[in-house]
Amino acid sequence: MQTENFRLLKEAEKIVARRGAREASLVIIQGKYGVGKSELTERWASENGHVFIRAKKVWTNRAMLEDIAAALGLSVRGMAKDVENRITAHLAVSMQALIIDEADYLADMSSASKLETIRDISDVTGTMVFLVGMENFPAIVQRYDHIASRVARIVQLHPLSLADVQATCKAKSDVQLTSALVEQIHRDCMGRMRLLLNAIANIEVWAEANDWAQVDVTHVKGKALCTDFTGHLVKRGGKT
Repeated sequence: MQTENFRLLKEAEKIVARRGAREASLVIIQGKYGVGKSELTERWASENGHVFIRAKKVWTNRAMLEDIAAALGLSVRGMAKDVENRITAHLAVSMQALIIDEADYLADMSSASKLETIRDISDVTGTMVFLVGMENFPAIVQRYDHIASRVARIVQLHPLSLADVQATCKAKSDVQLTSALVEQIHRDCMGRMRLLLNAIANIEVWAEANDWAQVDVTHVKGKALCTDFTGHLVKRGGKT
């Protein structure tokens, strides 16, 4: 299943792989909440042999290095510099790309120490690092010139198109959905992958409970297909 956003990631990877400046190895992936950044990049990592790591708010530099080392199957013994050296030695040979989700936790308006460590690793190894964050993440990175100068590309992920929703429904739904219902789902989910997956899950439950072999808009008339992040039910047409 390849959505337009998936194709944007592949295009960015090809372009950065051919970059002239070796140290320009950082790629920022940005997008609104709910467009499916995490699900997309984790699947992309799995399919391409990249290393996927989800940043945590409670991360210290040491904790971050330990999580990266563990994802690479490396020892976390010794001082933080020892762990970092193992990571760089490994990546210098394997050249696996790092994908760090929730990258907003790597820097803020007052400090970028964790992001500086990531920059050091990419500088030494030349491996690509994809930083997945919210829409304002590039603005935070731009505050730190020595890091911003390493950013080779910014990828803006877009809300799902009708074609994306059609492909996702075909790949994910265990019950057959009519084209009219898929169009309804596209309107209701407002381009958000999380809401789309919510809708598919709800429809599958209703279909199983009612022995529906195929589901049309008439089957779900009056039902809320999705639930947004505030807990409000999303009605047809995206109204709450």
